Amino acid sequence: MRLFIAVPVPPDIRRAAADTDRKLRAYGATGRFVPGGNYHITMHYIGESNDLVEAAEAMHEAAHDARPFLLRLTDYGTFSSGTGRTGYIGVSDETGELARLYEVLEDALWDRGFTRNRTRLVPHITLGRNISGDEGFSCPRREAFTANALVLYESRAVRGGIEYVPVHKERIE
Repeated sequence: MRLFIAVPVPPDIRRAAADTDRKLRAYGATGRFVPGGNYHITMHYIGESNDLVEAAEAMHEAAHDARPFLLRLTDYGTFSSGTGRTGYIGVSDETGELARLYEVLEDALWDRGFTRNRTRLVPHITLGRNISGDEGFSCPRREAFTANALVLYESRAVRGGIEYVPVHKERIE
């Protein structure tokens, strides 16, 4: 199974991201766009693994001392990836709690034999990959939401696309 851990986003944030996606496409951008139902904030990409119990235990450890926290959408941005540019909406971690949760999760996963992420956390919601034609695009957002869960997702190939299926959810209370 191909697995990753993420902070899910609520429906109103998915709608805001979809609005930015529509504006980006109307601007003339092309690429492989992410279906709105797949929007999330990736915390750790595990990759191919069947270690569901170990991943769930690491998530529990990370969420144990965490409290719900505020995240806010920022603006459209891009970063280079191996296959081109990835377009995203930035997410602001004004409280620092997301960064703290990330570090605890990374340590808990490492203690259970998973690899560490190679880069620091850059909170974002991916809109698309191999994006072109977006030069100069801007779409500032200010919507905010309370992050209160970590979800372990399985990434499945379905009918020519990718579907993210929740496998385990850890509440942050």
